[in-house]
Amino acid sequence: MRSMPAFLLIVALGATAGCNARGSVAMGAGEMDMTLSHEPSPAAHPSSPVHSIALPHDEAFAPPGPGHDAFVTACVVCHSPRYITSQPPFSREVWRGIVQKMMDTYGAHITTTQAAEVVDYLAATNGAHPIGGEDE
Repeated sequence: MRSMPAFLLIVALGATAGCNARGSVAMGAGEMDMTLSHEPSPAAHPSSPVHSIALPHDEAFAPPGPGHDAFVTACVVCHSPRYITSQPPFSREVWRGIVQKMMDTYGAHITTTQAAEVVDYLAATNGAHPIGGEDE
């Protein structure tokens, strides 16, 4: 019974040595081909046409306005522009509170100058404007 594992080990080593010897000879002679197949793949065959589809481009919506660059730099890191601009039109004071909450509670890395620019942008593009002017 003890000779069976030894026999299997010898057979395995012999098979490996034979493969290595043939591989070494072929590599030395420059005959080793590393490609898997010389036949074209079914997708490349002329009788199987290649189909393509065109997906619609979903451009991030951030309308132009004062503070646009600060908004994109500060807010789009965590939020999609569509998420932000789809919010209800809030007053400047509500937007100011939301931006402050993002800084205080969630750790938004923006300066107070950038925060003021973001509030300007949000109030200009999605602010609640009473009849006759902007809500201040």
